[in-house]
Amino acid sequence: MIGIDIVDLKDPSFKERSERSLDLIKNENDSIIEHPRLFWILWSAKEAIFKCKREPLNFAPKKIPVLIKEENGHVTFQSEGIKGKVEITDEFILSICGDLENSTYETFEKPNQNWSEGIRFLVIEFFREKNLDYHIGSDELNLPVIEPAKKEISISHHGRYGAVAFPKSLL
Repeated sequence: MIGIDIVDLKDPSFKERSERSLDLIKNENDSIIEHPRLFWILWSAKEAIFKCKREPLNFAPKKIPVLIKEENGHVTFQSEGIKGKVEITDEFILSICGDLENSTYETFEKPNQNWSEGIRFLVIEFFREKNLDYHIGSDELNLPVIEPAKKEISISHHGRYGAVAFPKSLL
């Protein structure tokens, strides 16, 4: 299992979040760090964890406990045995978690206004450029998988960016 989430820090509708906003997503068992983008780091980590669990529930960040650490400039997180890492750039925050050793990810920039279809097209094009004939299907819970391999993937998009996490074995 793998989960990914991306947050576009330059999205025109993006708003800085206050300590009060943080209280809306914090779990009483969260362990967090001091960071100017803490709200979005925490949000992204929780969303990645939610996707990693592949449960057909509504996303409820307050119900997901997260331990966030920062060491030597690297931000990592953990929740109920699921481990992940955070990539922070000037443009986006990306969280990925799950089986990181056997998984990888790609990020994409938005090609058009219909991002839900656009990200799926870019994922398929990414694999086609590697001479792999895959398409995106759904499992029994209507969550994304790569066909015909039936391998679980995780997809995210926000603002100008999209991302996909997938097993390295697909390459």
